[in-house]
Amino acid sequence: MTIIQLQNAFCTARERALWVLWATTIAAWGWQWFSSRRQLSLPSKDIALELAQQYREKLPATIILVRHGESEGNADSTLFRTIPDNLLGLTEKGFEQAAFVGRRIRNVFRQLRPSRVHLVVSPFERTLQTAATLRASFEHLIVWTDLESRIREQEFGNLQNEQFQVFRQEQKKVGRFWYRFPTGESGADVYDRVKSWWTESVATVNVRVGYEPVDALVVVTHGLTMRFVLMQLFSWSPTTFHSVWNAGNCDMYVLRKDLSKAGPYPYVLCEELGDKPKSSIDVSVICNNDENDMKIYRLDDYLSIPSPRTTRLNLIKKMLAKQYPALDVNTITCIKFMPFVEGGVVVGRSSSGVASRHGLDSFLDLDDRLQEIAHESDKEAEDEFRFAKREVSSRFPNFTACNN
Repeated sequence: MTIIQLQNAFCTARERALWVLWATTIAAWGWQWFSSRRQLSLPSKDIALELAQQYREKLPATIILVRHGESEGNADSTLFRTIPDNLLGLTEKGFEQAAFVGRRIRNVFRQLRPSRVHLVVSPFERTLQTAATLRASFEHLIVWTDLESRIREQEFGNLQNEQFQVFRQEQKKVGRFWYRFPTGESGADVYDRVKSWWTESVATVNVRVGYEPVDALVVVTHGLTMRFVLMQLFSWSPTTFHSVWNAGNCDMYVLRKDLSKAGPYPYVLCEELGDKPKSSIDVSVICNNDENDMKIYRLDDYLSIPSPRTTRLNLIKKMLAKQYPALDVNTITCIKFMPFVEGGVVVGRSSSGVASRHGLDSFLDLDDRLQEIAHESDKEAEDEFRFAKREVSSRFPNFTACNN
């Protein structure tokens, strides 16, 4: 082989190597492009679910809802006529209650050991005073304090004059959730702003630029607001909402994050660390298919029934049997749930839309009464409830009022 032939063979081999290198490089680039396009073509729901899970994990581990202490308006309802609702402060008893609940929260934090706490407060005078008092018990943990107008009390009007009682009577017919005061808000209005606060502030509290994440939120607010927080969190219906009693002064509900739960906000009520919401609802019971023998019973602890509650008839029968030993639940042929609209009964209809009793005046609503006479004892409220049912029974002989 001549030198020229060797040179030609060398050039051919080098060109082949260059071609192989070029083809390999192009193939590698092509694979990278194809892989990236393949990742982008994955269903968007997978990416969305991953982001949603990250948001869930960033939520505070604990949220504590606290109602304000006894206010001047709780002690003397006539003050609402001359003093704006937002300016009513705490009584001496209210300050004592605030100090006590502060110690309760401190004990909870000693068990849970959060390192950073965010305090959120309604801008009303009674909530500001409650927050200023209770925070002394865990001041060293608080890293930020926010005033949040969206968790304020329902707006009833600037001042509550004599005509306000007329509005209250109308509210009992329409329902607290639905009724809008002529110069104020409906319960649904309050629900909307509470849900707005939750989704815009609570859900994003640990993804704010420039802020360190927090382990716990303490929210000092009002009884109605606390119920609406739970309503939007646990998807209560208006009927279930009406069955829940207002929290007592300085009662606290403790919410704990549980990532095993479904949904964007995986919280559960921790009754071991906080207070348990009270609930009750009236049910009409017909035995042996005898429409003339309808009786109405108050079913306590309504919230303990798993959702959908109105379908758990066997469980409801067991609860009624426990509350009313004289009732033979084996003879029950029909149970209807009465809409709990500030009095428990809607004239002529049951919660399922089935025709019910006609002409029944509404009972006194425990929830409404607890707000108006918050300084009275539970026993007094129970006595008044029983008295109201006796009054209805006396007016309607075929109606039987059943109490514990």
